[in-house]
Amino acid sequence: MPPLGSSSVLLTPGSIHGWSGPDVVLLVGRDTAGSGVHTAFPVWARALGLGNVVLRDVDVHADAARQVWRDLVGAMRNNPRVRGAVVTDDKLRLYRACADLVDVQEPTVGLMAEINSLRLDDGRVWAFARDALALHTVLGHAPLPAAPPAVVCLGAGGAATALLLATALDVPATTAATTQEPVAAPAIPALTFVDRDPDALDALRRVLDRLPVDAAAVRMLTAPTPQACAEVVAAAPAGALVVNATGLGKVGPGSPLPDGAAFPADAVAWDFNDRGPLTFLAQARAAGVAAVDGRDYFLAGWACALGAVFDLDPARALTAIRGTEPAAA
Repeated sequence: MPPLGSSSVLLTPGSIHGWSGPDVVLLVGRDTAGSGVHTAFPVWARALGLGNVVLRDVDVHADAARQVWRDLVGAMRNNPRVRGAVVTDDKLRLYRACADLVDVQEPTVGLMAEINSLRLDDGRVWAFARDALALHTVLGHAPLPAAPPAVVCLGAGGAATALLLATALDVPATTAATTQEPVAAPAIPALTFVDRDPDALDALRRVLDRLPVDAAAVRMLTAPTPQACAEVVAAAPAGALVVNATGLGKVGPGSPLPDGAAFPADAVAWDFNDRGPLTFLAQARAAGVAAVDGRDYFLAGWACALGAVFDLDPARALTAIRGTEPAAA
């Protein structure tokens, strides 16, 4: 028998419908069986007091038809053993396919047009988009600055969208609101988003248009080459927070910047990746600036997602999960 919380098989909508084991949380994404979270989940479950709940995988192909997503949500709704789901990939596709199947959603779901976790409660489906809340929780937690003078984000995908909300909104107030109206942050740093794909920047602009923010205060720049990205970073003010939100450097070598790229004085380089070669951070260290990996963001993301599934306070959930981390050597 596999250990509590481990994943021994991939589930499908059909097997979810017939699941009769312990209460289950679904990990929805691609190649989910290889995730290291399966080792951590039993420890987190004990720390969070979740009882006898297990984590099981659901892999959805990148080009899956809309009906696949709808069948998945329908199977979850029809089995009281399913407590919810944490979604790691294709959050936008899930939203587009199943927004009409959701009974209750947080305001950030509509703002980001994505779903990263689901809760099932007496047959009702609750949808959440808590990546921005995870980033808000982590920002200002040492060694990240609480109020950098500027943020340069390399990448304009889903992680960058979460960063936009985390810096431009009062995220806790917006998350707790009962309407879709976002709550502006008291003050925001100068924001610059850089991507080689103009379509990604256009999608980010559409999110920006839904926010109570002066769009002129947010720059979005197309940079087709690593050297073009380096020029934007080098021009940022001292003390800037420079973020790698591209995914490069996680599963293989790579960085949005070329080797030898210059960073602003007293900058902090933050890689959203939590594992892999983390080439971007190696470049930052070579330039003599502080380098922070994505481990705390990873933990905060899971704390916020499990907080959504089990109706727990995200900050307290993160404290509990952080407490399970091995002490630094």
